[in-house]
Amino acid sequence: MKKILVLIVSMFLVTSTAFAGNCPKLWAQFDKDVATTKASAADVKKAKELRAEGEKLHKAGSHDKSEKALKDALKLIGSKV
Repeated sequence: MKKILVLIVSMFLVTSTAFAGNCPKLWAQFDKDVATTKASAADVKKAKELRAEGEKLHKAGSHDKSEKALKDALKLIGSKV
């Protein structure tokens, strides 16, 4: 029973660390794409706020919320997610 529990916990730790790597990739994509966007100034402003929020959430360890904010930011500027 202990072996199964250790295995499950180990799998969770490995997968959560792997998914944490998506956030920096998303904000790097945002930083690249925002320079060439044709979105309105209001959308760009909101997208930049979401990007900042996404980075803050990532650093706080809330990777699911971070990824959602970053994907929303990318959608606002017309990037493919």
